[in-house]
Amino acid sequence: MAFVLLLRQRKLLKIFLLGFLISMCLYLQAAYHVEVEHTGLLRQIGSRTKESSYGKSKWKTIPTNGPTKNILMWKNIWGYKLEVGRSPFIDANCPISNCFLTYNTSFMPPEDFDAIMIHPSTQRTPFKFAKRRPNQIYLMFNNEPPAHMPRYMEMFDNYFNWTMTYRTGSTFHLKYGEIIPLESAPSTMDQAMAMRKEMMRSGINPAKGKTKLAVWFVTNCNAESNREAYVSIMQKYTTIDIFSQAGKCGGQDKCPRIKNRSTCYNMVEKTYKFYLSFENSICDEYVTEKFFEMMSRNIVPVVLGGADYAAIAPPHSYINALDYTPRQLAEYLKELDRNDTLYAEYFWWKKHYRVNDLYETTKRAVCDLCEALHTTQLKKSRVKGLQKWLLEPSLCRHFPVFKDN
Repeated sequence: MAFVLLLRQRKLLKIFLLGFLISMCLYLQAAYHVEVEHTGLLRQIGSRTKESSYGKSKWKTIPTNGPTKNILMWKNIWGYKLEVGRSPFIDANCPISNCFLTYNTSFMPPEDFDAIMIHPSTQRTPFKFAKRRPNQIYLMFNNEPPAHMPRYMEMFDNYFNWTMTYRTGSTFHLKYGEIIPLESAPSTMDQAMAMRKEMMRSGINPAKGKTKLAVWFVTNCNAESNREAYVSIMQKYTTIDIFSQAGKCGGQDKCPRIKNRSTCYNMVEKTYKFYLSFENSICDEYVTEKFFEMMSRNIVPVVLGGADYAAIAPPHSYINALDYTPRQLAEYLKELDRNDTLYAEYFWWKKHYRVNDLYETTKRAVCDLCEALHTTQLKKSRVKGLQKWLLEPSLCRHFPVFKDN
């Protein structure tokens, strides 16, 4: 009798242990996908995206829509740091949000991820992973200009399946920002001109309280755009304040954007009439947060870049430095400084358009990626022609010469 009782106890113990193990497995699976506290979708190194309180939530109940797609950010991605876990997809309100993003290969080996995001500007040569499943996506993630890319992109041909870049034609178009017309936006140039005249008659004065002309924030003192030479000539004819860390490029270390980004830009918006949104490269389609950040503020951006600004921004909302010599631009800024009415014309469009920054465009890009992983079958073909698409010499102007006349 005692023997039978012992057998029953052992059987009950086995059932208890089995139930406990199953419960632990379910708990660990849930814990793997649970969100930790986070500060938003995108945390960029440096100063590329507006600080935001969006998504400052704690633990959440995770909705499911199919098996989780796991995405590995391979090694470091220079210039960017995406939030990990489910938060990039949940916070963005993605239609399909059941994706998981991580830098950590301790969860699983690289060959078991559904997609691997690789940054050519960091990973200078194609990394040979131990195994590559036929249905595994290699995504080229890169928003750097050609000068920061590997010199020979042919080595990456037939390596990537999808692309996520600032260039039109990318699988996922990751723009640094965008300007969206509202219902009241003009549909013709005549309507836009009428709105400009209305702004002149309105008595609104965006120059009120501004005591200084123009400012430039800079970190790279030897950019391919040769912007340093342009500014140096302008300084012969007007005052351009330069802010830089440790006094680089002849600037003042008064407002380091990396540490006090919002404070710096708030000060600039209140004090200055113009901001030099000069890109480090003059390349097709390459226009960064230097432009979109200022377009969302009460200041006029002066651009130096290779993008078709007329195609992405309302007319008479910015000043293109390439339309002037440095001396002519200096004289024009001083003319606008003397005439508040002419200066106010550059703000006519504010009520009729919305500016989305890199934070917003990144939300859409990661949503599209997650949805594609759930809905799109991998094609046998892989990305080719990267050298011509990204590094063709005609795409950029390398160290242009700016004359003093």
